Amino acid sequence: MLHHYALGILCLCYGVLVIQFFRERPHIIAANWVLAALLCWPFILTDEFIRMSGETSSLMGLTAFVPVLIISCLYRAVKSLVIDNPPPSKPMLWLPLGLTLIGQLAVAFEPVSERIFWITASPVGQPLTHGPVYLTYMLSGFSVLILGILISEMVQNYHRHLSSQVAELAHFKVRWVGGASGICVGCAFCCILLVTAATFGFFNVDFWQSLINLLLAIAMLLVLLALIRPQHTSPSPLDYYRLDELNAEHCVMREALTRAEASMVDSEAFKTPRLTLKAFAKECKVEPTTLIIALRLLEKRDFRRFVHQYRLEYAQTVLLPNNEHLAHEAKRFGVQSDKFLDDVLSRYFSKTR
Repeated sequence: MLHHYALGILCLCYGVLVIQFFRERPHIIAANWVLAALLCWPFILTDEFIRMSGETSSLMGLTAFVPVLIISCLYRAVKSLVIDNPPPSKPMLWLPLGLTLIGQLAVAFEPVSERIFWITASPVGQPLTHGPVYLTYMLSGFSVLILGILISEMVQNYHRHLSSQVAELAHFKVRWVGGASGICVGCAFCCILLVTAATFGFFNVDFWQSLINLLLAIAMLLVLLALIRPQHTSPSPLDYYRLDELNAEHCVMREALTRAEASMVDSEAFKTPRLTLKAFAKECKVEPTTLIIALRLLEKRDFRRFVHQYRLEYAQTVLLPNNEHLAHEAKRFGVQSDKFLDDVLSRYFSKTR
């Protein structure tokens, strides 16, 4: 009965997510990848639906690869969320899915009666006899674990370099995705432990396959929820490898910095609400990574500080002498404080543009 209730709740949550997806689709980045993952999600629970119906099917035991397929699509969606014009996926991205499918093929060649026994009784011990089912679920768990870690690292890397990409940090942060992928990693690790315990008979967990299916279904649902929720991000145009090396010719850096300073003054780009590096670099015709390297090596600051310098100068020379409200706010927070720049000037420019 508990199993039925769990399936019912998951299906209800899935239905709500589907409705939410089609409502928010125009605002979802990489919506096609999210849709692909969303359409695949019900197949995680194929064995559970067959078991609940009381019938048998030749499809039983053949869907352990589905969570890997889903998280591969989610990885591509997150990549589009945080990286500008991401390159085509490398073959290595699909390697975990390929390995899991190979393990799944080993299960597919087993007699249907054997697969039905595995689903209805969940084998424990005898790794040589039940090797294919252990191998498939182990590959699935490790694949989800690895891709979940890669998603978490990608989001963390985006946040680490965010001050080099935007002037207002809070507006462009990726919400929920990092936490949801962390939960996904935790669930995958629990699945690996369950398969290990079942393989070597450490302890008998009834229906451990059902538990794995439910854990991974919940984990994938959480990541889907995070991606369906509209995100306001600034996909990074930076080459992280070059940025970590901080290697560029001095004359090239100086030219990029001169162009950026001239453009910032001439076009008053610092007045632009939520100014991004990508938009500014395009306007002043400089390569984004080169500009950030120049700022770090020659000016010892990032893009955010670069923009705020001009905002501060503008506030001191133009706004404060003629605006009592801004003068009061400046006195309250301190002209040099980030809070003054973020809370007062950003609101002011948003209202006046």
